[in-house]
Amino acid sequence: MMEDLIFNRGNKLPIHYRFKKSAGDGDHLLIVMSGFNIPDPTIYDCSNVLTHCDSHILWIKDDFNGLPAYYLCNNMSFDIESGVSLLISGVIDYLKCGRVSIVGGSKGGSMALYYGIKHNLNNIITAVPQFNIGSYVAHGSYWEHVGKQMMGTITETNIAHLNAKLPYMVEQTKQKNSHIYLFTSPVDEQYLSEIVPHLPLFSHYEHFNLIESKSRLLTQHNQVMGFNLKLILALIYQFENGISPAWGHVRNGNGWDNKEAGV
Repeated sequence: MMEDLIFNRGNKLPIHYRFKKSAGDGDHLLIVMSGFNIPDPTIYDCSNVLTHCDSHILWIKDDFNGLPAYYLCNNMSFDIESGVSLLISGVIDYLKCGRVSIVGGSKGGSMALYYGIKHNLNNIITAVPQFNIGSYVAHGSYWEHVGKQMMGTITETNIAHLNAKLPYMVEQTKQKNSHIYLFTSPVDEQYLSEIVPHLPLFSHYEHFNLIESKSRLLTQHNQVMGFNLKLILALIYQFENGISPAWGHVRNGNGWDNKEAGV
């Protein structure tokens, strides 16, 4: 049974979440982080596609005063990050699962990567993440109103601070054991700014997998996760059985020429 719950922390911003316990004998927890959505940018992702999963599932809602906050901060106070980490640790301790995975796309992909590495989770599925978080919500961006709530005042200093959060986590953590599956596409308008410059950060991750997609059915950023949904579900089903496949660098879709496809 799925429950909508609230993690209250006194006078701090509450964290809304959704939880479904495994109907079987599952020993796997799946954490789901949400991307930006329109018209409501705070709704849960993947509520309908995980029906057949045998995992315990924790959806965390990125909703703080009615707006997303990249699960991180309000007015440059990172109390939200502390609360999200407490929630993740608390659910893991409660379930005592042998394996924990996290998944998300775009904003959710950024934070699946961030919290997955922070908590040294077994498996991380991240689709088209933003690394330059501050720039993505800065002046002139579609999500500037989110940036104003996150930063209080949008300044170059605050933007730089937020831009450094995810790259620093990826590069500086001492625990590099997670199996990471990064889904991206060269047709994504964010590919050259967000993905390519940051791939070297993963050079010391033994279990890093890069999946690049190119297809006539794939033309923009917000289509990459959907295009790869069956592969993502296939990964989750394997995680539930204690399998974390090694894919390496692969390319899928019919948009590659023969030379490009031969990775």
